[in-house]
Amino acid sequence: MQFKVDKLLFVDIETVSQYKDLYDLPERELDMWMRYYNSFRKKVTDESQIDPIMGEKDIKREVYRQTAAFFPEFGKVACVSMAFVTKDGEVRYESFYGEDEVEILLNTRKVFDKVESLGFDLCGQSVKMFDIPFLGKRFFINGLKTPKMFPTHETKPWEIRVVDTKEVWQFGNNWSLSSLDLVCSALDIESPKNADVNGDSVTTGYWEGKHEEIKEYCEHDVKGLVDIITKINNLQ
Repeated sequence: MQFKVDKLLFVDIETVSQYKDLYDLPERELDMWMRYYNSFRKKVTDESQIDPIMGEKDIKREVYRQTAAFFPEFGKVACVSMAFVTKDGEVRYESFYGEDEVEILLNTRKVFDKVESLGFDLCGQSVKMFDIPFLGKRFFINGLKTPKMFPTHETKPWEIRVVDTKEVWQFGNNWSLSSLDLVCSALDIESPKNADVNGDSVTTGYWEGKHEEIKEYCEHDVKGLVDIITKINNLQ
């Protein structure tokens, strides 16, 4: 089945912790985070950053730094990058990023609503499991309506207007390996992960003011999505 590339909006998001430090959280949110600490501890991606001699407070700080971005209740959107392919095959990019999450969300919704009326579908890596739910919850948390094309609890699976490259690569096998970097490597596509900023350092980079670098990293991921769908299309 051929993908209608010129009717896809390729999208990727970068997320970070809501606060620079765990103990900056308001009391109620801090208490809630502590309730789920053991679950967050299991999500740590870089154990080398947790030294056994660290005090308990510092260990929790590091767990927060590494994991808060995974959860919309404790993270926030730092960048949304999008791309579409014109009839002539030109790829055009647009990104919304920086410190004002509400502005990022409002601009993103404006684009999503525009392409929804033009019959576009969204395309992303794990977009059903991560990007859409994260964005949807952050819209609600910020008191905003979600984009019209976002699924709700009443949306039937076949009504979701999304091409998920993870699902495309898995061929129905939910246990198969399918990271964006791996798929690009397997298909001999330039990896979007060859950058100074990577997934593990996005939160740190954000709080150091590296917003442009995060935007470039996010756009590299979007380019990887375009390349994957284009190559698969050419093989069908």
